[in-house]
Amino acid sequence: MSKPFWDNHQFLHDKADAKSGNPLIYSAFWRALTGEQIDYTGVYHTWMMDRWAVSHDLTIYRSPFNKSPTSLDEIIGAISLDLIDDKFLKFWGYRWHDVNHSPSKFRIFQAAVYCIGKRRNFFKDANVRDLHPVSYWIPWHVQYYAVKKSNSRKFMPMLSIMFYLWVVSVLIKKNHTTGANKVQSKNTGAISQKNILFLTLSDLKSKYLIRLIDYKSNFNAYFESENHPIRKYINGK
Repeated sequence: MSKPFWDNHQFLHDKADAKSGNPLIYSAFWRALTGEQIDYTGVYHTWMMDRWAVSHDLTIYRSPFNKSPTSLDEIIGAISLDLIDDKFLKFWGYRWHDVNHSPSKFRIFQAAVYCIGKRRNFFKDANVRDLHPVSYWIPWHVQYYAVKKSNSRKFMPMLSIMFYLWVVSVLIKKNHTTGANKVQSKNTGAISQKNILFLTLSDLKSKYLIRLIDYKSNFNAYFESENHPIRKYINGK
């Protein structure tokens, strides 16, 4: 029986109905903050992942009940929760869906041009398959995170540069933006990225950079309900 914010598989969600499409990243936040170890291995590999050996293809789903391809944030959550690692990701070419589809660079470019100016998930609704190698590719900063989480001694100059460029880009983002009418609005995307940055730096045992993140303020701003388990935990309630 599930309880508010937690589903039947013990995944944490952002809303009390526990029906978000992002169960892994929120659960990873919870583990990073509290240290509580919940084993999701069985449900993840049984109900949230399909692998086809013959066609060398892979799809990782959003949840046991949502069979659409997952998001990059959820891949980060899976890495954090030790459900997948760099060895696994490298085997699948650092992609998590439709990995067997490899169009030419020109066709990928054409697909990207076709999607310019469209809404975020237009390529899914319009089935622009030639954009899959980009849309479902794990970028360099996440590759760095996956490697360093399991092998802290490995030297990766290029991936290291990309990771720290990402760190800087996230840190300088503003949590609130001011519109033409001088009314401030919450930049949820920026706050979410700072929460993910806190998670990755926590996993990588950062001693200094992590101090630049006001994680309590960010988590309080991101989760709307005062009764959310993360807010209650960090606020000592």
